[in-house]
Amino acid sequence: MLDRIDIKNILFSFVIGTIIGLFAQIVLNSVPDMKSLLKCVLISGIVGLLVGTVITFIMAIIPVKSAKPSSYFIINNLIALFITLVAILLLYFYGVENFTGTDLVIVLIIAIVIIIAANIIEYYKYKRTNKKLIEYIEKKNKLK
Repeated sequence: MLDRIDIKNILFSFVIGTIIGLFAQIVLNSVPDMKSLLKCVLISGIVGLLVGTVITFIMAIIPVKSAKPSSYFIINNLIALFITLVAILLLYFYGVENFTGTDLVIVLIIAIVIIIAANIIEYYKYKRTNKKLIEYIEKKNKLK
């Protein structure tokens, strides 16, 4: 199981979490200074890191035979959205003091859009790489 864990995906989730936090802070204008902005972005990155770690471990548990690319990306997206929703709701109920319901909706929309966009980009990168690999194998077989 541990051999199927992709560290690159975990780090990619950290970057996505950081981007979500940065966009949320820019849109909400709730951070008074640079130090607070960096804290908020770092917290978002840590949440993204946790999301990426959980997703990677869950995806490593799924048997390889049932891991079709389209189902992999759908499951990955749903898990990411669920864990992000839980994390944002926990911050809403137990973390941030001046976090209104409107702010919650804005952050959720930002998170959903960025997570779905990132997964769509990853899926198309996978499809492109897979297509190039198939073309390479066919070209190599023609030479034999």
